[in-house]
Amino acid sequence: MFKKYVPKPGRREYVTFLLLIAEIILFGILAPNFLTVDNMIRVIQNNAEIAMVSIGMTIVMLLGGIDLSVGSVMGVIAIVIGYMLQAKVNIFIIVITAIGIGIAVGFVNGFLVAKFNIPDMIVTIATMNIWKAVIFALLGGKWLTGLNPSWAVVSRAKFLGIPVLLLLIIAVYAVFYYFLMYRRFGRYIYATGCNPQSANLSGINVKKIKLISYCISGGIAAIAAMLYIARMGSVEMTIGSDLPIACIAAVTIGGTGAKGNGKRGSVIGTLAGVLFIAFLKNGIVILGIPSLLENCFIGLLIVISVLFDAVTSGKVRKKNKEVTA
Repeated sequence: MFKKYVPKPGRREYVTFLLLIAEIILFGILAPNFLTVDNMIRVIQNNAEIAMVSIGMTIVMLLGGIDLSVGSVMGVIAIVIGYMLQAKVNIFIIVITAIGIGIAVGFVNGFLVAKFNIPDMIVTIATMNIWKAVIFALLGGKWLTGLNPSWAVVSRAKFLGIPVLLLLIIAVYAVFYYFLMYRRFGRYIYATGCNPQSANLSGINVKKIKLISYCISGGIAAIAAMLYIARMGSVEMTIGSDLPIACIAAVTIGGTGAKGNGKRGSVIGTLAGVLFIAFLKNGIVILGIPSLLENCFIGLLIVISVLFDAVTSGKVRKKNKEVTA
């Protein structure tokens, strides 16, 4: 019934992949060491958290929402994991606790947004600042260091010459792509994002869908926290501060509309957006461009993506009016 709401891969995703290829070629020409195997592995390792969290951000943005708290949530969970590692807590308990905290925090966001219709930006800005305060309270201005979890091997191991971390990211994206495109839950996501009123009249529990989406975002932030600990072996005060903007950039560049609306966007496009952002950041470093310009470039990319979506959406609406006239 809701298959019509699920978009097929469109021009927007193809454009993103073409831009990604052009970017790789450009940096490859400008910096000979850009296309080395070691550098490619480094790019994957350094952007694993962005890749993971962007999945949750995609789902939330498909509903027309946004989650600005993901960076702080990841930070709090990483600190909890760090203290549990120092206390030599069983790994199974650590994983369950981390994911449980993430889902619980996502539940709070989703409950406030869905139940009380509070704008998602206000809710997640508020919770972001709350969790930032918690980070400061837990760390007390110091770093949490010397962490060596047993799953740290994931960030360094290879299988048939391919980084296990890359295989993990691809697997997670494949799972979410399947559920969004071919399962009922995914159809409900797109239908709700496209027209919440119609979705509600069709029998979809819109509030429940929004609640689950924020829970997924929080749970994925917990997975990202575990990957962060595996990669860094420490937790600092500024953990996750740039994560929300990077994820929003990846999602919008990947083709999910800035206002969601459920009409376009997929995790495949998001993956292309993540890679685009990852290689951009890496290329900036290799070319010796001041790092202060990194956020400037990312901000410009968000604006350009939003403008592109606005222009193309306007053309589509105009064409539809001409057809129906």
